[in-house]
Amino acid sequence: MIASEHNGLMPGFAELAADPAAGPGALALALAGEFREVDEAAALARLDALAADVSAAAAGRDALDALGEVLGARHGFAGAGDVYDHPDNSMLDLVLERGRGLPIALSVVYVETARRAGIALDGVGLAGHYVVGQFPADGALPVLLDPFAGGVRLEAATAAGDDVRAWGAHETALRMLNNLAGSYTRRNDLGRAIRAAELRLELPLERGLAETLAAELRGLRARLN
Repeated sequence: MIASEHNGLMPGFAELAADPAAGPGALALALAGEFREVDEAAALARLDALAADVSAAAAGRDALDALGEVLGARHGFAGAGDVYDHPDNSMLDLVLERGRGLPIALSVVYVETARRAGIALDGVGLAGHYVVGQFPADGALPVLLDPFAGGVRLEAATAAGDDVRAWGAHETALRMLNNLAGSYTRRNDLGRAIRAAELRLELPLERGLAETLAAELRGLRARLN
């Protein structure tokens, strides 16, 4: 493991994993720092700058339209291209630099930018995809955006059959770690695959899932022998 350039900006992954109030951006940056050096200050400054652009664009218009336009059209955040499952596409700081990533990492960019701009937004895990959504207080259908497709709105029917709900930061981090564990395993980088599997067990998990993930970790460790 390469330690992050922590600089005291935010706690490490273990502390955030134990904190029910931890946000998806903090968890994603701490997660990235478990595998490589991360300039947290630059990543946070980038999110602040994006939020300022969104706030300016949202004046007098629909906030979600402004969010999608600024992040998708103006700044070019969209889906990763040739090597979709490369680990870099799960690293929030690199996604912020490059504007390309997996759906879940791009969605964290949207959620964190929206929060800084005063816009209510949550991550939404779908079967085989991850998007963002705004959930009206009156119980009306959520408004969904697809960051992987440049922030376009999704029709409610698009997600029919899925459990459309707001995802918590910790289950989002778990899905990101699942992606990384698979990506590193496919690349025969067992050291980092094992680290991703270890980090999953630091998150709050139901007993059955914890046992399943612990068994997977044991299987990965056995492959080192």
